[in-house]
Amino acid sequence: MIESGLARSYWNLPDGRQATINIVRPKELVGGTTVMGHSPWLFMQAVTDTTLTILDLDNVRNLAATDVEVSTAIATQLAMRVRDAYRLIAVRSLGNITERMAYDLLDRACRSLLDVGRLEVRATQADLADSIGSSREVMSRALRELRVAGIVETAPGVIRVLKPGRLAAIVRAFVI
Repeated sequence: MIESGLARSYWNLPDGRQATINIVRPKELVGGTTVMGHSPWLFMQAVTDTTLTILDLDNVRNLAATDVEVSTAIATQLAMRVRDAYRLIAVRSLGNITERMAYDLLDRACRSLLDVGRLEVRATQADLADSIGSSREVMSRALRELRVAGIVETAPGVIRVLKPGRLAAIVRAFVI
């Protein structure tokens, strides 16, 4: 259970590629499928200072089997994960440029945090435009808006994420 902060769950392939599953926020359960006996192979990464509580799996399973409120809480969290998956598909295919850029920057920056210990993206504007399915000019305007809002700062070939929670909020605000 994430108590505070922001974390990322992801799959990691043997060749080093990663796929973000979701961004986990405060009061959200991680591993609800494990409670139900279906353990996916995924990893967690703290994006900001994060506090979490490790729950005893046997206790949670016993409570889920005997307490309707616990079962309902787990089912609610699992339903939220499905909604997050729908949101991801929708953002990547239907989101506006800012929403697609926010998701892409957050995803890339989280991977960078694992590699170099900083939330930064090393990519050209053309790379980012290709990634979100836009022109460099349109993507550049969206990036400028994020910079003016103080969410990111840029230097040649580098975008530093200053406020990952604000990027996550842009994606979370995408309504499906």
